[in-house]
Amino acid sequence: MPRGRLGNPTWPTGIIGSIAHDDDLAVAVAARSGAMRSVGVDIEPALPLPRELEAIVATPQDRLGGLETGTGGRVLFAVKEAVYKASFPLDDRVLGFEDIAVDFEAGKAVTSSGRRLMVCFTTTPRILALAYTA
Repeated sequence: MPRGRLGNPTWPTGIIGSIAHDDDLAVAVAARSGAMRSVGVDIEPALPLPRELEAIVATPQDRLGGLETGTGGRVLFAVKEAVYKASFPLDDRVLGFEDIAVDFEAGKAVTSSGRRLMVCFTTTPRILALAYTA
């Protein structure tokens, strides 16, 4: 898969997609561009996020709802990574964690540029997060 200027995968014309991996597993999501505008995926271990990262990842704009303690910070991390991967091809903008507000109760996220995305995740056996725009 060819890479873009920031290391992002460059998909063939008419295809959108995202890739994520950890030490043991790789995942890819792809679709025809007519089915949705963009998609992002991230995979993380189902472990708590290191404390020093919690204050960087979580912002006052995030609505965590009933997100469980422990792995909840890592879920937020993975979802924000997926949102970044889905929004970058559309906006060509590098985002920080502070640029993404996640509302888990609504299953949505919004970027500082106003891009709105749907988000979902699972936590077993790894955290798998997906963000997309229809």
